[in-house]
Amino acid sequence: MRKDAKKTKDVEITRVHGYHEGGSYNDAESYAFAGFKGNKYFTSDRYVKLNANFTRADGKPLKGYGLEIETECFSIGNNDVLAEVLNKIIFPHFPDDLFKLQRDGSLRGESSAEAITQIMTREFIRNNYANFKVMYDTYFPAFKIACGDRCGMHVNISNGCFGKIKKMQDDAIRKLYYIVNHHYRLCCELFNRNPACTDYCAQMQNDKEYCKGLDLSHMPCSHGISFNCGHYDSGRIEIRLVGGQKNYACFRNTMETVFWLVDRVKSLSWDDCDNIVKIFQGCNQYVLSRLDRARGAGIVSTDDYMAICATIKREEFI
Repeated sequence: MRKDAKKTKDVEITRVHGYHEGGSYNDAESYAFAGFKGNKYFTSDRYVKLNANFTRADGKPLKGYGLEIETECFSIGNNDVLAEVLNKIIFPHFPDDLFKLQRDGSLRGESSAEAITQIMTREFIRNNYANFKVMYDTYFPAFKIACGDRCGMHVNISNGCFGKIKKMQDDAIRKLYYIVNHHYRLCCELFNRNPACTDYCAQMQNDKEYCKGLDLSHMPCSHGISFNCGHYDSGRIEIRLVGGQKNYACFRNTMETVFWLVDRVKSLSWDDCDNIVKIFQGCNQYVLSRLDRARGAGIVSTDDYMAICATIKREEFI
């Protein structure tokens, strides 16, 4: 008998952690390692270590996105088994320690889990589109894992994505808040949110003058709103209106729409925020696809759609 055959093996069964297990977003140090090996900021092809309060040691601002992907499974009757499938079969296609799992009481299915990512730059997400395609189009159907109408995919966005100085960031965030809530029905289409399933992401006050004066440090913070600024002082905002993504193409088009809006609000005037053509002129074909869907739903006029069509800039992703 070989000597190594007598050695015991250390195998850790992963699990779905409790909701905000080990702390909360407001208690960054205790929350930080509840499921992650460490806090990381994933850039285009590597990661930067973050402190317990999700900041860089060199003091540079973060310009990233964090996803909360809600999943319901209809073939596995145990959350720990689902965690094993996600952690040991699906997530290894991505860089190590990108995901952690938490329980979400709003989810159904025979088992369920919310997959929460580390902070990722736009470039990193795009560089990993092939891995998201494997997850959404190969593994999720194989294991009957769904991101349906009852699921969300909350998108957290670093304040640094909105500009270099605080005044620029604040104005851009206020414009994004206004667009999401003033054009609420359109944004349901843009973000793949079923408008009949908005209990956890309701429309918020959207008078323009009100939005111009938003005190971002004292915004409503609850599970029932479309746009959460409860973590603004910690360096991020959250779009809660984003729905579950049924497949990879859906995921890609949603992310491209989010990327476009985040960039666009930095240069839009407040008056332009009412103009669909001004908001989306120059977008890529993936964003245009969502506008076409909104046109089919009677939300975007054919004239506006065709005016945007004439300006699109093609970008090729898988």
